[in-house]
Amino acid sequence: MRTTAKITAAALIGGTVVMGASAAQAAGPPSDEAAAQKVASAASTQQRLGRFFVHLDRHQRGQLINQPVTAAAIAAKAPRLEGDVHRVYSLNPEFVKGTPNAPAARFAYMAVGAKSATGQHATVWLTKSGASWTIMNMMSGSDEAVYPAKADGGIVFTEPQIHAWYRLKDGRVTALNETAKTSVAKGVTVGSYQQLVHGRYADKLPGSAYQRSGKIGGFSPSTGVSKQAPDRGAAPVLLALGASGMVIAGGVVIARRRRFAGSH
Repeated sequence: MRTTAKITAAALIGGTVVMGASAAQAAGPPSDEAAAQKVASAASTQQRLGRFFVHLDRHQRGQLINQPVTAAAIAAKAPRLEGDVHRVYSLNPEFVKGTPNAPAARFAYMAVGAKSATGQHATVWLTKSGASWTIMNMMSGSDEAVYPAKADGGIVFTEPQIHAWYRLKDGRVTALNETAKTSVAKGVTVGSYQQLVHGRYADKLPGSAYQRSGKIGGFSPSTGVSKQAPDRGAAPVLLALGASGMVIAGGVVIARRRRFAGSH
C-alpha cells in the first residue's frame, strides 16, 4: 500500500481536525464559504476534477493511474459542482480528554461535492492558507458534502475514527448514518457522548502510552477498539476525515478512502 502519510490513533485524535458541547468553534467569517466556493468553481479546479475522474476510471479497471491524461479525456468528464461549500467539523481531542467547556468538535475544512458526466461523485476539500483558500484534497464519494448539509439548525460533525456522522442540536447528539446509530442509537446527551468517546480514545491521545508503544488496531462503535485490520499497515490507518472509496492526492490515486493519503 502506497501512502504519503500514516496516522496513528493518537495523531488522529490529537491533530488539527477535530467540535462542541454546545457550539463549534468558528472557522472565520461567512465570506469564507463564498471564497472557498470561488476556488472550487475555478477552471483549474475543474481541470483537476476531470483528471481525478479519469484516474478513478483507470483505478477501477485495474490500470496504472500515473499515465498522462489527455485534454480530451478531461473534457469528456465535464465535471460540475453539486451544491454549496459546507464546513466540515470533526471530534475535538480536548472534548475527548474532558477539558472543561471544550466544544465537542471543531472546524476541519470546507467541502463541496462534484459529479462527472459519467455519473461519478467526488468531494473537494479546501483549507485556508494565509488569506486564501486552496484545494487540500479530492476524494471519491460525497459524504463530506452531503452530511454537513443536514445541520437543520444544529451542527454536523464526524467521529472519523469509526466514520460516524452526527448532528449536535439542542444539547443532544443524534445519528446521521448507520455507524453513528450503532454508536448512539436514537441519540444521547452531549455529556453521555463525551463519556463514550472518552472511553474510546482518552488513553490514545498524544503523549499516551498507546502512542509511545506504537500499538496498532482499529476502532469499532461498540467497543472503541477492535482487532488489528490485516491491511492497515504499520499503524491503524483510520482516515481522519472520510469513509469508503479512495483518495487522489495531486492527481494520483493513493489508497482506499479508509486509508489515509496526504493531500497535495
